[in-house]
Amino acid sequence: MAQINMMTVDMARSFMNTHKPDSYTLLDVRQAWEYEDEHIPGARLIPLVELPDRLDEIDSIKPILAYCRSGGRSMAASVLLEGDGFPDINNIVGGMSSWNGETAFGPMELGMIEFTGTETPLEMVLKAYAMESNLQQFYVERADMAETLERIELFMELAELEDRHKDTLFTLYCRLSGQEMDRSVFESTAFEAKGLAAEGGVEIRDFLEQHPAAFDDEEGILQLATMVEAQALDYYQRCSRRVDNKETEAVLQTLAREEKAHLKLLGRHMDKREP
Repeated sequence: MAQINMMTVDMARSFMNTHKPDSYTLLDVRQAWEYEDEHIPGARLIPLVELPDRLDEIDSIKPILAYCRSGGRSMAASVLLEGDGFPDINNIVGGMSSWNGETAFGPMELGMIEFTGTETPLEMVLKAYAMESNLQQFYVERADMAETLERIELFMELAELEDRHKDTLFTLYCRLSGQEMDRSVFESTAFEAKGLAAEGGVEIRDFLEQHPAAFDDEEGILQLATMVEAQALDYYQRCSRRVDNKETEAVLQTLAREEKAHLKLLGRHMDKREP
């Protein structure tokens, strides 16, 4: 399996100075307006929210150097690329912030949940529901802590996004089980079976404690949400490649499509913040 390499900006500069430009892919995964504002010369733009649908545009043989503003979105992109089999992936830690001499927040790697590949379709839906519920709870908690109306509204909109995803999962569970089920009973079953993992396996509170300044404004909140959704998408896609049960595979692909839709919505939100 490929390993994601962490590059400082100095290491990245050294690599680019000693390699021909056409021998590697310098991948910018920020939004288009961020790229237009400033970017590393020679970089190719594929925003993180579009990357899952555009993997075939990247040469899988050449080394990939991925970057964003601070290293978080490019780490999520690197994980997606690794999961799709790209062999040589490098995440530029600090991204454009470090490139310009600003303070870098360091590597922002998000963890994955253990998956055995033996889960039934119903077990997979329960696990997904528990993850979505805990992410929603996190957004609601952050809304309660928010100091501005704009931030409160942003967190609550993100929470509502997860609520709609939960509705989809509940409907899917009822269809797969062939029975109508009380929602409260379903939720109890999901939480008892799957614990308190957040969406995509991210321990969000621990993550924020490690990087307290990285996501303390509205743009940072959207970046965090994008990273988590990309991680969840990668999780479902990886799982779908490991299962033998076609019905379980179909469930995982449905969940992956939901995450893609979330990523596109977050991309539109980020574009609205274009200065």
